[in-house]
Amino acid sequence: MQSSPIPTFCAVLLVACGAVSTYAQAPTPSPDSVAAVAAEFQTALRAMAWRAAAVRMHSEALGQFRDVIDMAVELDDSGVTLEELFGDMSEEQYWAASPAEVFIRSMRFMAEDMRGLVHALVVREVEILGTVTELPHLAHVVYRSEAQLSGAVPEVRVMTLKRAEAGWRVLETPELDVIREALRGIPRTRQTSPPN
Repeated sequence: MQSSPIPTFCAVLLVACGAVSTYAQAPTPSPDSVAAVAAEFQTALRAMAWRAAAVRMHSEALGQFRDVIDMAVELDDSGVTLEELFGDMSEEQYWAASPAEVFIRSMRFMAEDMRGLVHALVVREVEILGTVTELPHLAHVVYRSEAQLSGAVPEVRVMTLKRAEAGWRVLETPELDVIREALRGIPRTRQTSPPN
């Protein structure tokens, strides 16, 4: 996926940060540091620590994922989508699950069923370049992402964070866009064929 041009307001970088270190166990997110939460989220993705990534996502971002999976489940009369994504979870349990749990289980499915895509998200180096505060509750993080693959070139990307009650949380990133689009393509039976 080609990166989009950086918005004008991101041209001035206010805070320089070092390269993201290897992720271990999920610590508590840093509520008052935009750059720290962004780095923690990216490191969680690279470590396939889906629960740690979910903790650092804004509820609106998790809700967008939930909407994608809800649609897939609702349109599948066969129940195959629910079974593939969530194993032995019943439909009642699914609808009672939190958006964070739906995200975590969906990512676990992708790690098994879409290994090429997840590999591209995981095997890369990320460096936070700086942050720009647009509004008191909205900030943008500029970062460099380089896949550790032959022929890959660095891309400069922008991540948007929004302040929540618990602190800054990730609202939008190019990686989340890719994951959502992949989940929209999950094979599903839209309607049970009527008897002849």
